Amino acid sequence: MTPEKLNFKLIGVFLLLMTLSVLLILNKEPTMLLVKSVLEWKQLNATLWLGFFSCFIVHYLSIKKETGYVGGLIFSHFGKFADTAFAIITYGLASTTSAAILKGVYVQQFFGERVYFQNFDQIDIYSMLVVCIFLLGYSLYAAFAALKNAVILSKSETAIPVNE
Repeated sequence: MTPEKLNFKLIGVFLLLMTLSVLLILNKEPTMLLVKSVLEWKQLNATLWLGFFSCFIVHYLSIKKETGYVGGLIFSHFGKFADTAFAIITYGLASTTSAAILKGVYVQQFFGERVYFQNFDQIDIYSMLVVCIFLLGYSLYAAFAALKNAVILSKSETAIPVNE
């Protein structure tokens, strides 16, 4: 019988998530106030815009002279610069709009201080919460992925086709 191999990376993720869960349970009120203060921070939008701008400009500089770069629809029609500009604008708008809606939903549902969304059912409000968390999370993921792709040098080589 051979010993089983353990995935230490996933074990670490599991332990981290369990630790964060326990900390959240033990510190629920301070955590909720921290989230509220971040969402109400006056510099949140500027910080998000500057962060996206920085990540995607660094990414653009890393691909500017790369001949094998394959981007999306914008790249194929307008080039790398337009692709980068569109990414900054799209993810910037998605993140700041999501953060604004999240602030309203969060304050209304968990603190009851103010009603931002009148004439909305609970399902609609919680649907906005889920969609905005996804949009904000995905926007941040895309920016960090672009930055990671720019700053981490790959050891791979460009494939050269072989004629048959």
